[in-house]
Amino acid sequence: MDAFFIYANTNFTERKLKPFITLFGGEPLVNSPAQRKIIQYIIDKCIEHDYEIAAVTNGFDLIDYVDILKEAKIKEIQVTLDGVREIHDQRRGTANHKGTFDRIISGMEKLVENNIPINLRAVVDRENMLDIVNLAEFLDDKGWLDLDQGLFKTHIGRNYELFECYAKPQHLMTQVELWADYSKLSKEYPILQKFHRPDFKGIRHLVDTGELYMASFDTCPAAKTEWVFDHKGDIYGCTASCGREELKLGTFYPEVSLNNKSVSEWQQRNVLTIDNCKECQYNVICGGGCGVVALNKNGSILSPDCRPIQELIEIGVNHYIDDIKSMAGDEEKFTSGCIICGKELVYNTQKSVKANCYYCGLEEETYVTCESGHYVCDKCHGNDILEQVEDICVATDIKDPIELANNIFEIPDLNIHGPEYHSIVPAILVTAYQNAIGNKNPLNIREAIKRGKDTKGGYCGTHGACGAAIGVGAAYSIINEVSPMSKEIRGNANQITAQALLNISQYGGPRCCKRETILSLESAKEKIDVFKDLNKSIYLCKQFKDNKDCIKSQCPYFPKKNTN
Repeated sequence: MDAFFIYANTNFTERKLKPFITLFGGEPLVNSPAQRKIIQYIIDKCIEHDYEIAAVTNGFDLIDYVDILKEAKIKEIQVTLDGVREIHDQRRGTANHKGTFDRIISGMEKLVENNIPINLRAVVDRENMLDIVNLAEFLDDKGWLDLDQGLFKTHIGRNYELFECYAKPQHLMTQVELWADYSKLSKEYPILQKFHRPDFKGIRHLVDTGELYMASFDTCPAAKTEWVFDHKGDIYGCTASCGREELKLGTFYPEVSLNNKSVSEWQQRNVLTIDNCKECQYNVICGGGCGVVALNKNGSILSPDCRPIQELIEIGVNHYIDDIKSMAGDEEKFTSGCIICGKELVYNTQKSVKANCYYCGLEEETYVTCESGHYVCDKCHGNDILEQVEDICVATDIKDPIELANNIFEIPDLNIHGPEYHSIVPAILVTAYQNAIGNKNPLNIREAIKRGKDTKGGYCGTHGACGAAIGVGAAYSIINEVSPMSKEIRGNANQITAQALLNISQYGGPRCCKRETILSLESAKEKIDVFKDLNKSIYLCKQFKDNKDCIKSQCPYFPKKNTN
């Protein structure tokens, strides 16, 4: 320990921000005489040299260490709870199968009494996701969620790429699955909004400060903002690399020795030195990811650990959409033209232009803005609506696609036009098909919505393929599990899409997303057997008075034509 403090004082004290020391494991706070002695010694040294100290602990013996910890400047104590007593004790019991929850809570209570900051971590997977609601309510009842962020904060963790030995791999979740489920759950149970507010790659920062998140060229802390010193005298770049002999960077005991070449390689790792990151549109949001994960995947630390940035931002925009729109000063909702100001949309038919989304600030290539220059990305344009579409589809037992479309068209604030219809069509068809055969799978409905999002707004003009018709093909492909290597059914998927496009083409333009939706659904009903014997539902347009581009009596759904 003396060697460590000599090394720290020699190498880190000249930095602009003084470093802090974290006790990491294994388990650093084991209540044994030998361990208490060494922890006391570390704390005494931290006091002597004015270092803040943190600890990552399972919390079981935390109550026995509070008297020692309160002597020092504590940055935070990270404790893990995976749910309330029943769930947590199932997942994190002792070796003789006794519970740990009550003892951990007793230790946390002592920390709160002594104003020692807590960082509560909940490791979430499919097994305990729903119980996080109960944990949030438990913590709220104790008053801890009302404490200042400096004294009590939370974060959600998951078992992920670094580990291959998880006991129940079937319960693991990807980042996208975790945050999509958490976001949806937090809207059903508002207590989760108090329990934890996710960052979503800077979207929360935008909401909280009104400013875009600063570019991050490097999100790997190894050998830069993080160093690890182990009990044998070895030095590593980060906790993820600790213990791997090939990733050891040097020693601090019994002698000081650094492998400067290896250290330099870690320190040079950023999105400007990783070839695959240089041209990526998400590079300064992702920051290149974790170097150890990149090494595990690709065999080199100078390779990317790609993260699903687009999907996470999309979930984040949807999660904070009310805050974002409130920031933008929305007082009036326009369902025609520009959804911000109501003015005409201007289409550039020759080339795309760069524009920043009015709501989330994301820069994209687009063919359409409004007369005032406003641009709204596809995510902000329809995410909240599509969440409502998914909820309706999962809950309904309607078998007729047109009847279901009539219901969805009644969603408040559904825009007259927009890319959300590209997802509405496949969602309706997959839902109605499942209801007709009596086999509901919500994951397929979600997949239909996801595939619809792949078709950008304006494709009907810029690419000659209406997104509603493409949605028919997407639905058929989901229903029949079509892949690029399929034989006959691949041709059928192309054919059903082509027929929908032909039906739409009969009416030319200007575009009308509800007209194109119904034409596509009627086309699909003729080609998909389970729909052929259903009674024919009728769609009559209700929006023609608000749609200045309406083709009126030339449209098959114009009400006067149908009532004459």
